Amino acid sequence: MKKTVLATIASIALAASISAGSADASTKTYTVQTGDTLWKVATQHKLTVNELKSLNALASDSIKVNQKLIIENKATNVKTVSSINSFNDVKAPTVDKPISSTKPSASTNTTAPSTSLMNKVVDVAMPLQGIPYVWAGVTPSGFDCSGFIYYVYNQAGVKVPRLDTIGMHDRSVFIKDPVVGDLLFFENTYRPGISHIGINLGNGKFIHAGNSGIEISSVESPYWNQRFLGYKRFKDIK
Repeated sequence: MKKTVLATIASIALAASISAGSADASTKTYTVQTGDTLWKVATQHKLTVNELKSLNALASDSIKVNQKLIIENKATNVKTVSSINSFNDVKAPTVDKPISSTKPSASTNTTAPSTSLMNKVVDVAMPLQGIPYVWAGVTPSGFDCSGFIYYVYNQAGVKVPRLDTIGMHDRSVFIKDPVVGDLLFFENTYRPGISHIGINLGNGKFIHAGNSGIEISSVESPYWNQRFLGYKRFKDIK
């Protein structure tokens, strides 16, 4: 009996040693660059934000330049548990997959929108430059960011209801290949979470209701790049 117990302990120690020894060899890291966000890093390495956060035990979405993030770790505790349990002929426990991020990298859109429709969205938006920012504004006398989107899309023939940025985020889908007229979403601007929206003009430019009114900005600027969530398209566009 004593020999059996000692053999079991030795096997457990060997399994743990093998797992620990292989961890470094199977772990890949990425060094955070200026302008990176969790969503951007996760997308580049085919992960969800929650998967990336889980790999690095992150409690928030904040990351710093030169921070090293684990982007792949094939040696997990699941393997160690599986090795130990197989020795005792006990079924290894199942492990839940991390919850999907609200910022997926893939698109559910399969049909490209009408070029004429999306060009019309831009044609309606562009002459509105210079109109002042007005909280809850939905007319050419003044717009807030979601009110601007509501007005432009309805004028272009896409009948969407008056929603805030979160409502418009929920009513749209992420897309891999944006075209002019598509939506851009941003987070953590004047409030935590989804908080700003604009219209894609191509070449990294977008038109939106900023603090100075309707204006054109660059998604590559430090402020917007750090808060960029991704490109989306209204489900109403068939």
